[in-house]
Parts: sequence; structure tokens; C-alpha cells
Amino acid sequence: MAPELSRRSLLTIAGGLGAGYLLAGCGSDDEPSATGASGGGGELVVRTWSGVWEGAVNAMASGFESASGISLLNDPGSDTLTLLEQRPGEHDVAWLIGTDSTRGMTDGTLEPIDTSRIERFAQINSRLSDGITHDGELSGVPISYTATGIIYNRDRLGFEITSWEDLWREELRGQLCIQNAPSIGGLFLVFTGARVFGSGADDYEAGWKAIEELAPNVQFLFNTSSDGVSKLASGSVLACVTIADQGVPLREQGIETVIPEEGTTYSIQSLTVPAESTNKDAAYEFINFMLDPDNQVEWSRNGKAAPSTTDVTLPDDLASELMETPAVAESLWPIDWYEFGQQIPDWTTRWQRIFGS
Repeated sequence: MAPELSRRSLLTIAGGLGAGYLLAGCGSDDEPSATGASGGGGELVVRTWSGVWEGAVNAMASGFESASGISLLNDPGSDTLTLLEQRPGEHDVAWLIGTDSTRGMTDGTLEPIDTSRIERFAQINSRLSDGITHDGELSGVPISYTATGIIYNRDRLGFEITSWEDLWREELRGQLCIQNAPSIGGLFLVFTGARVFGSGADDYEAGWKAIEELAPNVQFLFNTSSDGVSKLASGSVLACVTIADQGVPLREQGIETVIPEEGTTYSIQSLTVPAESTNKDAAYEFINFMLDPDNQVEWSRNGKAAPSTTDVTLPDDLASELMETPAVAESLWPIDWYEFGQQIPDWTTRWQRIFGS
């Protein structure tokens, strides 16, 4: 009889689906015990994004293995929700953004989070957890977040940006870059327009009118955030709406970063539990490990994102690299990630009519 392939082996040969193959630790290649954390040992298969997030998970892996005795297999890639739907049972825990976690829970791909098993749930910023709660059920556990901001060249622009409304000023005509739809970074500006020029957060028609009026100021639509930052650094544009922390390394080049006074949108990095996970005990142990105060600091350092918990104080050297101060955490705009996700297809079509993208 042919030997049974472990999940580690299956992931290694699944290159066509972008599966990863990092071994963090020295666990056995045999099929992991279904008891996972409760029995000690075993293997946890984690799905994450590539790039900086892949490296951040790798950096956390040895600490988790030492604390739990569980071997961590990091499987980085894109289109995670689709992968979980197509290959049930291969992943035990997965990083997802808010739109995907809420959709995955409602369609049964993910199980609702049992908050009684989250040891530090009360310390999570409720703005983050409320946004990924749908019909009273939590779709994921927020581990970190990144706030949206404006990075700009003040010397060349000639004025200080303090408000979202400044993006519509004549001085920025043809000098602005924003993220393209269907990525959420650009569509966030509908929320911004609704708040700044409309009657409130849900005045989407005012938001779209504002987007139409903003269009002459937009020179470049980027798909990858680093492309927008590169445009600004090269002098091709004077301002860019993106993850606020990306402007911090450019300070010495005369680039300033602001999270406007009205508050801001944000992206969330949540851990979710697939409904077909074969190691749910270990999945919850990993979630609790990531919420430990010391590990929140290390994750912030490696992932360049702010901790989701409100009782963690970052060391000065790390805090200086992030724009998400406690005041910013308090100013995050409420986002219903499920409702936002439902809007994205129609909003993308409307966006493309405006920008021709």
C-alpha cells in the first residue's frame, strides 16, 4: 500500500495553488494528531499572505513551537478564502481581511469564533472586533491593524494637509495617487467623501459625488501600495493615500504623513478558523499566543502593524515607526466589513466608469 501523504507533503506539491512549504521547527512529517494543543505536539498549518506577512509569521513560529510543542507550517499566498473553499481541511487557521472573514463565516467556510476561548478578548479594541461581527457572530480575531493616511511632500505642495477635505484642493490637481478598485484602499474614499461632504457615514451618494470631483486630482491609480509610495518618493506625485506607516521611512526625504483630524479607515489582520480545520485546539492556542502582550509587540515589529489590543505599550523605537497612536486607535471609523464586502462589486463598476480603469 502506498504511504499516506501528510498535509505537509500535500502543501509542498500544491505549487499550482501557490502553497508554501516553510518548516518552522523540527516536527515530524507524519500526519498530525487531531488532538493538537490538548494532547501536546502535532502540527498547525497556517495560511497567511506573502511578503512582509510571511516573514512576520516565520519570525513568530519558533516562539509558538517552544511554548506549545506544536510544529507550525506557514503556507503563504493569495486568494486565501477561495483556497479554503476548494481545499477544505488543509489549513487550521488563516489570516484574512475583514471583507473575506465575514463572507467566509456567512457561507460556512469559516466557523464563528468561540470568544470564550480567547483569553484576552476583552483587551481587543472593540472597533476592530465589532466590524467583523455579523448577526452577532465574530468571524475572526483581530491581531493587528493599519490605519489609512495621507503621505505628501509638504515643501513642494506648499501647504500642510490636516483634513481629508484637503485632497480636493486645486493645488493637488493631477498630483494625487490612490489605490485602484476593487482593492479596499481606494474604495475607502467613498466613506471619506460621505463623511466630509455628505450628511454622514452612510451618505454614499454624497461619497460618490465627491469621488467624481476628486478625479481631476488623481494622476495615478496603484494596485500595490509600494507603487504609490514609489511615485511619491520619485516626485511624480505630491500626495498619496495609503497605509500611513509607509510614509514613516521617507521622513528624511521631506515626506510627511498625516492621519487626518476627522478620523480614518483601516485595514484589519485577523486570524480565522476554517470550518474544516482538523486541529482547532491548536488554532485557538495560536490565536491566544498572538494576543499575548509580548507577542503583540513582536508581531508589530515584524509585521509593521499596530497591535489590536489596547493595553500594550510599544517600546519607543517601535512606536516611532508606526502612526497608530492610542489616539488614532480611538478615532477609527466604524466599518461594517460584511456590508462593505457586499458593496464592492457594484462600487468597482461605478469606480471604473469614473476613472476608466
